[in-house]
Amino acid sequence: MASVEYQTLRLPIGLGIKLELAGDEKRYNCQLIGHIQGRSVLISTPIIGDGRPLPVRKDQTVILRFFANLSACAFRTQVQHLCSIPTPYLHLAWPNRVEAGEIRNAERVLANVQVSVVNQSQPNQERAFGAIVDLSTTGARLETLQPCGTTGDSLLLTGKVTVGHVTRVITIESRIRAELDKFELSNSMAAYGIEFNFVADMDFLALQAFVNSQIAKGADR
Repeated sequence: MASVEYQTLRLPIGLGIKLELAGDEKRYNCQLIGHIQGRSVLISTPIIGDGRPLPVRKDQTVILRFFANLSACAFRTQVQHLCSIPTPYLHLAWPNRVEAGEIRNAERVLANVQVSVVNQSQPNQERAFGAIVDLSTTGARLETLQPCGTTGDSLLLTGKVTVGHVTRVITIESRIRAELDKFELSNSMAAYGIEFNFVADMDFLALQAFVNSQIAKGADR
């Protein structure tokens, strides 16, 4: 577990967060809605079962947990202000440090997830199409119908994963770690080993559920 400065995480607005009240193990869903640099973190107030905002009080200690940059992160802070307009939200004291633990030893499974690929390092390059042919929660093997980048390039992948009757469109920021010379799909023209740089909280959960479902089917190798 490493300790990092909050601002270095560059968390996106809308990030899904789990909130705990100190001394209570129950976790409540909320979202990051803003920052006041060096002063406070703004989150939506969790809504409980009957549609009411979660009761919290000023100066109450809370713990926030979330995924960022393929790390499981958490920090402890205090409620500074409770706001109700235009919607219930909280000002939390700015955290000095965030505990971040890298997700390691991810299971890798066979897959055939169709994706579109945008090379963010080469913005003039056309969108490519292909498939993730094996996958973990930290990286994948990507094969495409045409070359889409070189080692070190940043890629934005968009595709669908289905678990049971639920299908979710996920977006993954990744980086090419290696160009591969063997193909598993007959129509592939390029293959890459990619590392995931950032997966939004809900997309990460969908990805984890998909990997787990593939393992349950005996698709891992």
